[in-house]
Amino acid sequence: MLLSVADQTAFDRVSECHPQWTGMCRVSDVIAGDAKLLLHAGPPFSAVDTIPAPVMNSLCVSAVWEGWADSYDQARQMINQGLIRVEPAQDHHIVVPLAGVVSPSMQLMVIADANNPAAKKYSVLNEGMVHCTRLGKLDPELQAHLRWLNGELSDWIANRLEQPIDLLPVIAAALGDGDDCHGRTIAGSALIADQLFKATSGDIPEEIETFLNGAMAFALNIWMASSSLMMSAAEGVEGASLITKAAGNGYDFGVQVAAKPGLWITMAAPEVKGAIDEAHTGRRAVGAIGDSAVVDFIGLGGQVLNTATASYEGLKAYLPEDALNRPEKALAATLTGFGSRPAMTSARQVVENQGGPMVLLGMIEDRGESGRIGGGVVDVPVSFFRNVLDEAGL
Repeated sequence: MLLSVADQTAFDRVSECHPQWTGMCRVSDVIAGDAKLLLHAGPPFSAVDTIPAPVMNSLCVSAVWEGWADSYDQARQMINQGLIRVEPAQDHHIVVPLAGVVSPSMQLMVIADANNPAAKKYSVLNEGMVHCTRLGKLDPELQAHLRWLNGELSDWIANRLEQPIDLLPVIAAALGDGDDCHGRTIAGSALIADQLFKATSGDIPEEIETFLNGAMAFALNIWMASSSLMMSAAEGVEGASLITKAAGNGYDFGVQVAAKPGLWITMAAPEVKGAIDEAHTGRRAVGAIGDSAVVDFIGLGGQVLNTATASYEGLKAYLPEDALNRPEKALAATLTGFGSRPAMTSARQVVENQGGPMVLLGMIEDRGESGRIGGGVVDVPVSFFRNVLDEAGL
């Protein structure tokens, strides 16, 4: 039950949002100017020397891909000298997973509110399961993959979005098939791929068909942008404690609250607790990283483990005892679009009920050598939400 009129007003705005995938655009169409600017997940870095190795690797990959540097070493020097700027993607209405980076020549999926078409959020295409900037490695195959992803694949997809894809029904169907829409996105990715294939007249290029059929996390970036769009509908409601942004950069973890748009409230990035794959025994992961935390904070991911049984079974050794009761503790009210599940993290309710949201995250190796080394969960502490209320003056 909502604890304030302001939170109710903010939640009502969220419930009116109807996200649709309406098309593709270039990053430079969204962010004006000629500056050398790269965007990362999470809140801003306080200094360049706090950027974790995986994020720095992805920044360097993107700088070379843009043609700003001839080598990764040169790119790193330019970043360290401030010749290439880095800023949070969410501050520009874009979301990016894990250690991924957004650069001006990349293509973005446009997610718009059918009831307010001017309201839009964006995400890069999910890169698949092999060559991914989100893994934070200096992968020699990434340059070619980025060219294909932002060329042939994005052009093919753009031509199949003449009719927008309504996303809430797909989310509800994916949840019904056992997805949590963060750690597990298999059903949702297949549903999205099927809609793209059905919009095709003529043969589907074999490389594209193979990629989409094998990209089990393809829907994640779409769910991220949809979550970000819906959460942002609550922004600007005076006195409201609903969380409208949430993310980690591997060094810090931060949120924004409805009453104070633009104000990042941060803590040290918490540990992701989970099993490290046997092949990576002895390696360590960076702290919580990625804009995908928005999926969990809106009420998916770690908040739907009661229906996402495969996710629950894989993580239960690392979950708190009250894991299946967290939704009723942390989330504001029932959202019809999520199959009548609870949604929207309320800082007030987290503090009142002594239970915060759980975030399902990949574990990215801290030296930038091994990429994803496992998967786990972050139990965002109640003490952080007390600080959120204090810093937001609520």
